[in-house]
Amino acid sequence: MERRQVYDIPVPRLEVTEHQAAIYCCGHCRATTTATFPDGVNAHVQYGKRIRAAAVYCNVQQLIPEDRVCQLLRDLFGATSLCAASVTNWVNGTARTLGGVVEHILARLNEGGVRHLDETGLRVDGKLHWLHSISDLAFTHYRISAKRGAVPSFLTGGTIVHDHWKSYYAHMSGVDAHALCGAHHLRELKAIEEIEKELWACAMSVLLNSANQLKCAAQGRGETELPTSVHHGILTKYMAILTEGLAFHERQDPLARRTGARGRKARRPGHNLLVRLRDYRDDVLRFLTDFTVPFTNNQAERDLRMMKLRMKISGTFRTLEGAQVFADIRSVISTVRKHGGNILETLTLSPQQIIARL
Repeated sequence: MERRQVYDIPVPRLEVTEHQAAIYCCGHCRATTTATFPDGVNAHVQYGKRIRAAAVYCNVQQLIPEDRVCQLLRDLFGATSLCAASVTNWVNGTARTLGGVVEHILARLNEGGVRHLDETGLRVDGKLHWLHSISDLAFTHYRISAKRGAVPSFLTGGTIVHDHWKSYYAHMSGVDAHALCGAHHLRELKAIEEIEKELWACAMSVLLNSANQLKCAAQGRGETELPTSVHHGILTKYMAILTEGLAFHERQDPLARRTGARGRKARRPGHNLLVRLRDYRDDVLRFLTDFTVPFTNNQAERDLRMMKLRMKISGTFRTLEGAQVFADIRSVISTVRKHGGNILETLTLSPQQIIARL
């Protein structure tokens, strides 16, 4: 016997469930009593929670604009009466429902540990605003602000990983430690090596990459720290490279200063980076002293990437409220995905049920 199998989906269609409420008239007092309908059945004709969840999923997770969501659901499921205003109302209603879940996510992120922070610009009502993200391996929180410097200063304890935006140092004194993204340093070092032709930058890149490989190898062996001699050797080479680079820049002629210019003397890009690597040495090398801290801030950048894609697809937000609605739902979606949950199913659950699964 020869067998062949074909996997396909059934012809999609809407399933209609009719709810009937009995009306009883008392034979003695002639008063009437009507049975109650299930929660959520409020209109004579309405769409159910699964198709509403599908619309929110398409709009917020897959970044499909509202009118195209209507077209998609009409083509796939025959939802011929669906309009863009309904999709907008469902998205706004979902955000209000998930408010408690967003608060729970933020509370979990404030329990300490390693948190990744980053921010990116977006336009709201034609004006520049900023999307701030806080994330770790299990939770993600997004927040919209009109100011880039409005960092989450309410965070306490633990370690925060970031890209050396000065506001993180100025306004987040409640955390225990800072860690700087190694990927940012490697990109800057590559530019200085290729454009400025400074040899120390190549040596520092090799050292940072080698140090990260040593750490990863130690983690693979189940170790929680580097041997003292290895760590001391890395630190010695690190300081030697900084000394060489700083000496190189001290020998260079000072940059021309504009007439009437104030403030400190301007420095070359390589000189600025050397000073940062020197003054924030402990934060640069935090990934070596604390194995729970990664070498890069890629976690935050991955969590921001889809928000940037949304702006490329659908453009700007019209209102601040609409931008925050989108950010709140994405906070829940990103968190649920990190927990391996089903997004469509999650959007049909109550806030208490979602929190219980996180």
